[in-house]
Order: sequence, then structure tokens, then C-alpha cells
Amino acid sequence: MVEYELGGTMPDTGEEEWAPFIGVLRARDGMVVHWREYQNPIVMAQAMSRLLTGGASD
Repeated sequence: MVEYELGGTMPDTGEEEWAPFIGVLRARDGMVVHWREYQNPIVMAQAMSRLLTGGASD
């Protein structure tokens, strides 16, 4: 299990957006054979809304 943040910069405003994720991985013989990822859909929807509206806040 891993916890991480994925981030990026809004092209129009230069504002940074970050979203937390949890990944559940299974490994076999030293290789990842399964990856399941969980995220906060509210945070992602807000970030996508800002991206689609050119950085305007909700």
C-alpha cells in the first residue's frame, strides 16, 4: 500500500493543484501484477472544474 500526492500546474493561472491518492499493489516475483488506486472524487472534481474553466474558483 502506498500513499502519495499527484500534482500539476494550471496552464492559465500557474496555480498548483494537488490531490491525495492511495495505491494498493500486489507483487509477484519482483514485479507489480496488480494496481488499484483510490482518490478523493470531490478534490478531483474541483481540480477538473478549475482546469475546464480556466482556473476560475468554485
